[in-house]
Amino acid sequence: MMVTLIKAKVDALFRDVLSEANGQVSTNPVTGGRFLKGETGEDSIAHQKRDAERALLAQEWFALHGPTNAPALPVAHTGWEDMRHDHECALKPLIGFYARSLSFRDWQVQNHPSFEDFARGLLANNNGLWDLRQRVGPAILKRYPPRALAGMAPGGYWAPPNEYAEIVAERTRRLSPTKQAA
Repeated sequence: MMVTLIKAKVDALFRDVLSEANGQVSTNPVTGGRFLKGETGEDSIAHQKRDAERALLAQEWFALHGPTNAPALPVAHTGWEDMRHDHECALKPLIGFYARSLSFRDWQVQNHPSFEDFARGLLANNNGLWDLRQRVGPAILKRYPPRALAGMAPGGYWAPPNEYAEIVAERTRRLSPTKQAA
């Protein structure tokens, strides 16, 4: 039933996009992603609608399984960036990072750590860039005590172990001094 309601909502949100001329840069009304209307592949309307449906399903899942009294999971880039930079609500930065990480996994919550595991891993992996431990304060640290999470990338997102190994290897290659041919 939920999928049917979300599909109907996405169809309604895309009505204006469908009326735009082909070849025009359009905006996904759910995710905020920009795409060239009339193209195939990742820019097709079907692909954009599928992204929107997945994002809204993840948002609904988070409303049921996320922290009590948490704000809605942001599904657009601007929303999660605003939350990542929020200094008023201690939980918002963690939710912003979580949403961004979920977006990298195509909103497939079943293929991503839970919010609690992610928050704990993010706080354990905090390298000071975002000053998250200081920003979230003692109550959130008590609620989500830092604990290492395999696959937590330096950028504050989670990747499956095989992808994480590739990320680390690529980062090591980029940071290693290049060897000159003799």
